[in-house]
Amino acid sequence: MERMRKLLRSDEVVAQVRRDIADGVYRPGDALPEPDALATELGVLTKAVAAAYQRLAEDGVLLENLLTPGVVVADPELDPTVRSLVHAVAGMRRHLERLDQRLDDLTERVDTVGRSVRASRLEARRDQTHLP
Repeated sequence: MERMRKLLRSDEVVAQVRRDIADGVYRPGDALPEPDALATELGVLTKAVAAAYQRLAEDGVLLENLLTPGVVVADPELDPTVRSLVHAVAGMRRHLERLDQRLDDLTERVDTVGRSVRASRLEARRDQTHLP
């Protein structure tokens, strides 16, 4: 039941964004508000806005902004090949962001192990100097 309510909310967001585009509130190339900002404005969950943006992107209404986070209104006259390339580049950017986060996590682990090894070596040297 809850999933159904969320789906209905995302449907409302899809309809509102489509109306805003049709009314000229957003034009091709315009960035849409961040999901949390639009969610607050519409009184829905951020997840509902994110789901709506995803669906609108799948429908070709929105494109991921390649220069900054977020989405922009797609140009209906945009060549489908260009649209496919934009989607591919956006997907690669997301993948690189995940890899970058993973690298940060692994670097932190290596640093932690390094500190532990140094502390153990220091402790071993102290123990050796206190031997009878």
